[in-house]
Order: sequence, then C-alpha cells, then structure tokens
Amino acid sequence: MGSLQDQLLKSGLTTEHKMKVAKTEKRKQQKKKKKGATSNPSELEKHIQKTRQEQQQKAEELNKAKLAEQQNKEQVARVKQILQHNNQDTIRGEVTFNFTYLNKIKELDVNAATQKALAGGRLAICVFEDKFYVLEDEPARKIAEVDEKYIVFHVTDKEEKNQDDPYADFEVPDDLIW
Repeated sequence: MGSLQDQLLKSGLTTEHKMKVAKTEKRKQQKKKKKGATSNPSELEKHIQKTRQEQQQKAEELNKAKLAEQQNKEQVARVKQILQHNNQDTIRGEVTFNFTYLNKIKELDVNAATQKALAGGRLAICVFEDKFYVLEDEPARKIAEVDEKYIVFHVTDKEEKNQDDPYADFEVPDDLIW
C-alpha cells in the first residue's frame, strides 16, 4: 500500500497538480513553524480589522476636508453676492476719504454725504479680490458674520472708549481730513 496521495491518485479523486500544490503548502507551513511564525487566523482577522479602521479614518478625514472646503467656497460665494448686490455706486465725488488697508493708507473719492455716512458708521468699506466696495451698515454686518477679514473700514458703536482718555467727551468734527 502506498501513501494516501497515491491511493487518491489511483482512484481518480485527485490530480498530479493538486498533489504538488498540497505538498508545497505543507512544506511552507512547516517552514513557518520552524521560524516561529504561526498562521493564526485571529491575528489575520485583527490585522484586517485594523486596516479597515485605518481606511475608515482616512475616508472620514477626507470627507471633513472636502466639507470644510465646500463651506469655505459657499462663504466666499455668499460674500461676493452680498457685495455685488449691495454696492453703492452713487458715492463718487470730489472729497477724498482716507482709510488704512494692510498697514497702508488708501484713498477713496466720495461725495460729502458719503464721507459723513462713513464717519458716522452708516456705511462701511469692504474688500474682495483687491476691489473696494462701499456698503450700508446691515449688509456689512452680514459680511462680518461670515468673516471679518472682508471688512476694511466700519465705525461701530461697540468700540470701547478708553475711560482714562481726557478727550473722550469731545466729539471729533466730521470735516477733519488727514
């Protein structure tokens, strides 16, 4: 009597190729046992589960980044729409209104009524893509809710007055040009 493999081959239940594959698998398993590596199915399952968790975390991070980018685009579009819709076109005039932008003094030619409105806080100057817009108080506040970086000049009532200032009781004249 031969080995079990020979008997299976004679009876036609297996082929030469399947026998060779089985021998190589058996030899590989014996080598792993000698080297100390075990093919434990629980370790394989742990590895698969860990890989899945890592992939899920990466997918969540990508989704958060895409969502943040989409929200940023929506905010920019909202600001652009507010600026274009509420821009005051009738402000041009002979009076120069000075304001600071990026630590530089900028000038805007306006009429006298616009100058008083800017100084009084009824109008605001906003910037978008290096272009200046003059808006009324309410749209400027909406833009400030989205992001303050678009507001260049806006006089608000909420500015705290220094209580130690000896000139706090004196009003600055509107016709002061610097």
